[in-house]
Amino acid sequence: MRAAEPAIWAGVALYLAAVLAIGLRASARIQDNADYIVAGRRLPAWLCTFTLFATWFGGGTALGAAGAAYRSGLRGVVADPFGAALCLFVFGAFYAKVLRRVELLTVADWFRHRFGGHAEPLAALCLIPAYLGWVGSQFVAFGFILNALTGFDTTAAIVGGATFVIVYTMAGGLWAVSLTDAVQAAVLTLGLGVLLAVVLGAPGHAGTWAAIPAEHWRFLPEPGWPARLGWVQAWLVIGLGAIPSQDLLQRALAARSDRVAVGSAHAAGVLYLTVGMFPVLLGMVGAVLLPGLDNPELVVPRLCLAYLHPLGIMLVLGALLSAIMSSADSALLAPAGIVSENLAPWLRPGLSDAARLRISRTVVPAFGALSLAVALWFETVYSLMVSSWSVLLVSLLVPLTGGMYWRRPGRAAASGSMVAGLAAWIAIARLDTVWPADLLAAGVGLAVFVALGALLPPHREPGAA
Repeated sequence: MRAAEPAIWAGVALYLAAVLAIGLRASARIQDNADYIVAGRRLPAWLCTFTLFATWFGGGTALGAAGAAYRSGLRGVVADPFGAALCLFVFGAFYAKVLRRVELLTVADWFRHRFGGHAEPLAALCLIPAYLGWVGSQFVAFGFILNALTGFDTTAAIVGGATFVIVYTMAGGLWAVSLTDAVQAAVLTLGLGVLLAVVLGAPGHAGTWAAIPAEHWRFLPEPGWPARLGWVQAWLVIGLGAIPSQDLLQRALAARSDRVAVGSAHAAGVLYLTVGMFPVLLGMVGAVLLPGLDNPELVVPRLCLAYLHPLGIMLVLGALLSAIMSSADSALLAPAGIVSENLAPWLRPGLSDAARLRISRTVVPAFGALSLAVALWFETVYSLMVSSWSVLLVSLLVPLTGGMYWRRPGRAAASGSMVAGLAAWIAIARLDTVWPADLLAAGVGLAVFVALGALLPPHREPGAA
């Protein structure tokens, strides 16, 4: 590990200062909580596409997917980028337009609209834990990157990165997040593309592709039902599990029209699947060029140090930090909307919009501090990122989808499915079985939803659709 070059530090400082300036300037656009949570529902297609792409492309992809590809090849990255891209396509095709028909700010708003009663706070409480893991994974990646490329202390880097993201997210809300995401998306695409081109074009690397083990090019699962179910799980844990996520819905609601919401989801899926292969290929190539790494999730920074000039390192470092910040800021904003729009009004009815906006801005640093504690506790990026979406897969996916396309089920079916799915997931995970706990638990939630929806008479709480 080499000491930080002054040019690298100067470049990173200027880049972070520019991002912070954009975020703080966006705060002038914030007039109410709708401005803060869904950018006033005015995002054009290009901005909606880039903020979706940048939100999905975080540290779990930049570092985690590269490390998984280093260890296992294509089989190791089914969840991300392939499953994550699937989520964007499915959401755009079947969810975005339907959910936009209702005046919403959060996922839990839809549960109140559709099921009424206690479904809203229960859905809100299911959403929040997923973002602890998601934000935590981004903070961990931030520390890994600065430590690997500059020698900066990992813990200090995690704390510093968390503080920086919290400040501009708290100030500007989704306007700040969307504008900075657009800049960050361009930087990360350029930086990772340059690194891949330099590594493959380096002298003596003509046979690198041929040296990649054939096993690493295999995408389909190994024989046996446990392996096949695990492969399906990898597709679905983000591919379907992230559909009820607040940050995905926020962008659909922030789009200026139904057409923009659907088109930007599909365009972001194509962009994500394309650029998401950069770290995957870097991981597979890195396994040949840098064998025996103690922490494979650092393969991209190690390739950076081995093959790039300090200016190139500065560019890739900016790209990696962009990937992290663009996901962390969105994930910080998501629970702020859930608390201010769903939990606080449920506890204290009659809150003014100004009070909700104050709550949103208070939740961002509070949730950021809690996520920071998670980041300091866990050590790996990819597993933390993937497991965070299991919460939504087992609890919210079934009642969200079933409630959209089946009118009969009421509050009991929705609440029963959420509780049963979570309980089954926790119980099966404790058995330490080879069978995927989240996939089985989602099946339990589906069975409960169908059974209660079919057996109980149609029921609507006051306030339900």
